[in-house]
Amino acid sequence: MCESCVALRINGTLCHEIGCPDMWKDEIRECKWCGLKFRPLFASQVFDEESCYRAHNGIPEEMEEVEHEA
Repeated sequence: MCESCVALRINGTLCHEIGCPDMWKDEIRECKWCGLKFRPLFASQVFDEESCYRAHNGIPEEMEEVEHEA
């Protein structure tokens, strides 16, 4: 069940209270780039994979993160 609200089942379907901060965990979203359906890992996730994020934002696949020395 949900730790952030008093969730209940209506006709066998899990329902959160209105305003529950964890409602997004039960959403099925469509990737903004490729259109595939996915279940988000965090509230603001709009891409199903990092490759879709890179393609949407014009970041080449071969470009890797550079580690900075302290």
